Amino acid sequence: MFQDDTIKIRNKVVHSDWVIFLSPLIMGFTSALLKKMQDKFIPLVHPYIELVNNECHHEKRYEQYPKIGLVYAREKDTDDEDLKIVSDIYSRFALNFKSEFKLFKSIDEPIETLTHEINIH
Repeated sequence: MFQDDTIKIRNKVVHSDWVIFLSPLIMGFTSALLKKMQDKFIPLVHPYIELVNNECHHEKRYEQYPKIGLVYAREKDTDDEDLKIVSDIYSRFALNFKSEFKLFKSIDEPIETLTHEINIH
């Protein structure tokens, strides 16, 4: 069995105000490494299913979950449709994670813009 710091990370995540992912966009989507990390968050929700707006979702395991953000690095050919798809997917991830997707910014934006967005949410 492969041992890593996933258990420690999950504990920190569930006690955080924010989880902000950073990733390059590769062929129009975030990295496979980031997807693997997100999959390790699955134990933070119950395996039991409930209907929410006629959709199946996992039940909450904890009282509160952190807000979700994504800071991305564009490829040369990244277009608005790519960004819309990635934003929609992360919105769905946040919904399933009992959270809200509150930050979607390019790494090219000034750091002051990113910190302002974090602080207002």
